[in-house]
Amino acid sequence: MIRFTLFSFVLLMLFFCGQDAAAQSVDWRSAPVYTSVESAKSARAAGQPVYRIDLTKKRLRTLPPELIEWTELREVIIDRNKLTRIDEDLSGWAFLERFSAVSNALEAFPASSMTWAAIREFDLGDNVIDSIPLDIDELSELRTLNLWSNVIAHYPASLGDLTKLETIDLQYNDMTLEEQELLKSWLPLSVSINFSAPCRCDFDE
Repeated sequence: MIRFTLFSFVLLMLFFCGQDAAAQSVDWRSAPVYTSVESAKSARAAGQPVYRIDLTKKRLRTLPPELIEWTELREVIIDRNKLTRIDEDLSGWAFLERFSAVSNALEAFPASSMTWAAIREFDLGDNVIDSIPLDIDELSELRTLNLWSNVIAHYPASLGDLTKLETIDLQYNDMTLEEQELLKSWLPLSVSINFSAPCRCDFDE
């Protein structure tokens, strides 16, 4: 009986490991892009996973609650809406590779975004974000970080620990020359850094 139970347990573990490996190897870029929650819900009801959703210009003020449960998501685009914060627990998005929330009114990074271990492209341009999380280095797969046209005043040294980072866009954030040079010193020469011209500005403490 013990041997049978152990054998069953091993089979279950192999099954779930196989499921996990299959989930990670999905060619999601060739998957359909759903442009409404309703169409995505219909697809899931028919047994189709939803890997990509684009809810650009839907006048969203909060994140649709259905998205929280869709753990298969690889790409989420919610550009040009009216979001100010994303405080929902989105730690279930373990396979998310691309997130874009351009041109909202976000005041901060999504609350649980530092748990997105698979994220490769993070686009939060044209918001009102004033700082980068200290634990940004938890995003070990991050290649592209777009934060253009925000109000960022604090840049953590942990940016230098993003070993796979290729591009960071910080245009139209007020930065002194000293701040720009310091940030350059943290990042490898291979990282493409986009700055606007440095400002001669005094920031309030």
